[in-house]
Amino acid sequence: MNEAGVWKVEMLGPYGWEAMSTAFLENGTYRAGSTVNYSVGTYTVEDDRLVVNAAIVLHKGAARTLFGKEGDHHDVRFEGTIDGNLVNGMATDGNGQFMTRFRATKLADL
Repeated sequence: MNEAGVWKVEMLGPYGWEAMSTAFLENGTYRAGSTVNYSVGTYTVEDDRLVVNAAIVLHKGAARTLFGKEGDHHDVRFEGTIDGNLVNGMATDGNGQFMTRFRATKLADL
């Protein structure tokens, strides 16, 4: 699978799947953004596993709780299984204390 491309990233919240960002994966670099945050980081692919390590930064004044914590900076690790143009897995906060399900859907190649 060619993981390089544009991806829709969603996380499972108390009210269902929540759109988090549009991500761009290319040559081991992960970049994502939305109307309230941006993320930068790295990714690796081994067999059918995708691992992303990224920092999520909230725009000034954006009110959002992530992993039960308030703040404008959150480290996150996404680990998931690739199945065609879909990735399903778990997102973990930087301290490894909180986890939630995530999914990513490939929207386009780069």
